[in-house]
Amino acid sequence: MSKSRREFLTQSTLTLLASASALAQTPSTPTTPGAPPAFGTSPSVGPEVSPATFSEAEKLVQFPLTEKDRAQAAGNWRAAMAPLYERRTGPRKVAIPDAIAPYSTVNSILLGQPTLPAKNEFLRTHSDAPLPPPTKPSPSPPSTSSPAGSRPAS
Repeated sequence: MSKSRREFLTQSTLTLLASASALAQTPSTPTTPGAPPAFGTSPSVGPEVSPATFSEAEKLVQFPLTEKDRAQAAGNWRAAMAPLYERRTGPRKVAIPDAIAPYSTVNSILLGQPTLPAKNEFLRTHSDAPLPPPTKPSPSPPSTSSPAGSRPAS
C-alpha cells in the first residue's frame, strides 16, 4: 500500500503545520505542576495585622524588632506570610457528624452480624481420636564430660 509522493507531501505538510500551530498556542514559560507560587505574589488573605500585634508576638518568641521592622511585617503579612499558613492549616472546617466512624477504626464484621461472642470462654474441640503416645527424652551425656575438641592436653 504505497502512497503517492503527492499524498505523502500533503500529509507531512499538514502534520508540520498542526504541530507548529500547537506550539504557537502554548505559553513560552510553562509553570511547573505542583510548584509553589512565587513569594509574596498571592492575594491577601487573613485578618488585618497591626504593628501592636507584632510587638505582642515579640514577647512570646523573644525576638525583638524595631518599629520599622514591625511596620514592614504588619504591612506585608497578609500578602507574604498569611497565604503560607492558610495553605497549611486551611481556613475551612468540615463538620463531621457523630454517626461517622473515625478513619482509624477497622471493623470487618458485616452489618447485622454479632461482633463478639456472648461469653468470653475457650471451648475445647471434642474428638474421638486418641492422642499420640508420649515420646521418650533422648539420653544426654553426663554433665561432667566435655566435648571432644575441648579436652585438656595430656
